[in-house]
Amino acid sequence: MLFRIEHETVLSYDSPVFEHVFELRMAPVSDDDQTSLGYRLRISPLTPSTPYRDGHGNRVELITVLAPCQKIVVRATSFVRTHRRPSSDRLVGVRVGDAGSDQPGVVDALDYIGFTTLVDSGPWLDSLVKEMGSVHELSLERYLYKVTALIKSHVKYEKKRTEAGTPASAALALAAGVCQDFSHLFLAICRRMGVPARYVSGYIHQPGEIESHAWVQVWAGATQGWIDFDPTHNCLVADDHVVVAVGRDYSDVPPNRGAWRGEATESIQVAVRVESVPRLPADWIDADSLPLAVAVRDSGGGGGSAARNAPRPSARQFHRMLYRQQQHQQQQ
Repeated sequence: MLFRIEHETVLSYDSPVFEHVFELRMAPVSDDDQTSLGYRLRISPLTPSTPYRDGHGNRVELITVLAPCQKIVVRATSFVRTHRRPSSDRLVGVRVGDAGSDQPGVVDALDYIGFTTLVDSGPWLDSLVKEMGSVHELSLERYLYKVTALIKSHVKYEKKRTEAGTPASAALALAAGVCQDFSHLFLAICRRMGVPARYVSGYIHQPGEIESHAWVQVWAGATQGWIDFDPTHNCLVADDHVVVAVGRDYSDVPPNRGAWRGEATESIQVAVRVESVPRLPADWIDADSLPLAVAVRDSGGGGGSAARNAPRPSARQFHRMLYRQQQHQQQQ
């Protein structure tokens, strides 16, 4: 399937802010299951971006807006073709014991067996895992569905009960959460049982969905590698999912993360659209279809000339302005 993906983030402030530094993870990957045919990034006010790869191999754009402004608009547009290998075929004959962190060839998965702030551990997790019983000889495919059934017996899908920084233990205590929370709980159970698993940030093309989505990848041994599974929809991932970034938990892969200097109140608005298209547009073919970031001036954004011409604070006032964290987009 060929998808056009548009992801817009608008950061607004009620007074000018300065020295805004942030990073973006919005570029779909190219691998055995999908191919990125084009990626364009438009930033207002006009600002260059510096791309690099983080420790998990994700593409990141580093953005710095030094001048005072009251609005930053980021528009990322991508074209991606998915051609996912059938996961059920890859899982034939693979047992849970074959995917353990003590198996040969697991070096690529060692970063994803430990606990984190969001994928946390404790007595609550020991009690949860006991409900699974013995799974070592279970097929890995059956195990994935069994973990999801366990989570859904304790937690229901419900929006606005959790936030981007809610750990797995808190979501379980609330008995509610969104795809981000389901994924964190799934990772916690897998890691507690010695099965490497990692968080996936991406997009989904299904009716009625938010379209910005999260799921997991579970290690299936050195031969098969990572298998994508969606705990929220209780299914092996198919061609309607698009991978953008992977990490130990959500904190490794947020679409936007940054800090700014000032005394303003920040608000964030996010709009994502994923649509199936028959072909790549002509103006995306050749050089422009390469996955390079392009900063384009947007006459309708950036806070206007008033913000750009706003007087800078005095040295004493500026010294008192601490850097403040940019808001995150919770994946639902």
